[in-house]
Amino acid sequence: MKKTYALLMTVLLCLSVVLAGCSDSKKSSGNQADEDSKKDGKKVTITYSSWADPAVEKRRVDAFMKAHPDIEVKMNKAVTWPWDEKLAAAAAANKLPDVFFVFSVPPSVTNGWLEDLTPYLKKDKEYSKDKVFGNLTETAEYNGKQYALPQGLYANGIFVNKDIFKKENVELPKPDWTINEMREKAVKLTKVSEKQYGFDGVGGLRETLIPQLDPSQGWLTWDGEKYNFDKPAFVQSNKIVTDMLTKDKVSAEILPQEDRDKEFGKGKSSWNVGKAAMRYGGSSDFGWQSKELKFDWDFLPMPKDKGQRTPLVTDYIGMAKSSKHKEAAFELVKWMTYSKEGWESRIDVEKPITSFPLINDKSVWEKYLDSKEVPAGMKNVVPMISDGFVDGWKWLPGYQEVMNKIVGNNYEKFVKGEIKPEDISQDLQKRSNEAYEDAKKKMDEATK
Repeated sequence: MKKTYALLMTVLLCLSVVLAGCSDSKKSSGNQADEDSKKDGKKVTITYSSWADPAVEKRRVDAFMKAHPDIEVKMNKAVTWPWDEKLAAAAAANKLPDVFFVFSVPPSVTNGWLEDLTPYLKKDKEYSKDKVFGNLTETAEYNGKQYALPQGLYANGIFVNKDIFKKENVELPKPDWTINEMREKAVKLTKVSEKQYGFDGVGGLRETLIPQLDPSQGWLTWDGEKYNFDKPAFVQSNKIVTDMLTKDKVSAEILPQEDRDKEFGKGKSSWNVGKAAMRYGGSSDFGWQSKELKFDWDFLPMPKDKGQRTPLVTDYIGMAKSSKHKEAAFELVKWMTYSKEGWESRIDVEKPITSFPLINDKSVWEKYLDSKEVPAGMKNVVPMISDGFVDGWKWLPGYQEVMNKIVGNNYEKFVKGEIKPEDISQDLQKRSNEAYEDAKKKMDEATK
């Protein structure tokens, strides 16, 4: 544990940078309603909407209220899926929760729903430059203003069914394995006659193999400034996925849904029933897998090529600009993001805890790594966080349009051979970067 912690702290310190753009706002971050309630000795009541498991959410809200006896939190259950639509309806009715999970940060900013957290962070003595991972907070920072904070951090990688590897007498991959090794083992472990497959979730590799093939790129070719579909990694990544499905034939994904339902049960996959040797997925799956899977499994980093980088997924939380109790609302935001007490509590009550801790604290990380639901292989993933790349779905302006209307609708055509990625990469490049620039202009206007 001491060696693991020493390495971990080195990684975390590398991750820490100054939260960009904290403004010198002259406005007070205080709220008169909060101050009056405190003077009267009354509780401040705030509302909160979350998509987390209600039972888990109740436990962590109860812990928050115990630590903050002057604040009462009431769950607002009106905001549910589809999340952005329900937030819009709540905003139209002037009933936004004081604090809420943010599924799409850009529209929540341009619609004027989110309060700028920068003055509150600047005022808070517990906040420091190495408290929250800077490279992650920057994903929800626009024009020097922090509109949301990560409340959950997850890593994607490859799950392995250790029982199948053992049964077939195939050596388990080492943490520094390669893409070619992944494919070779998938082929070796596929026995269609026994309804056993080498890989599940092949399609999910498309966006995250790209940085392994070209470390200068991130999720879906994004490099921090633009998309790079015209570079080789995008074509190479899609070719690997297509070949695994149609040539290697290592996945049941190529079968019609009705055939998969017949083989594995309705709504289940080959992985769920112990019939897949490997699966692309994330640490957010640790909870249900630890409860439901009947076989021995572990978690590995993404396989490497020219690089080996970890895909990261963030979930966000923010407070409403319309809140009448912003000081109290910020305390809940803090509890869920960079409060040491909050994270120690979350690890206790969110069993199993699926998010990585978002703060650099020895006792918090030791507590997380000692959790029985955290697989042993996670120790190989943690040192790679510092070089990780973040999914843009929830924070990058225009990303959802790029995925839904420009790029993602071609994936099935790639597999069927109706279109070659190299034939349309230039068009994807042009349209995607235009979509980003258009969305960024709107963000610039909203965050002046």
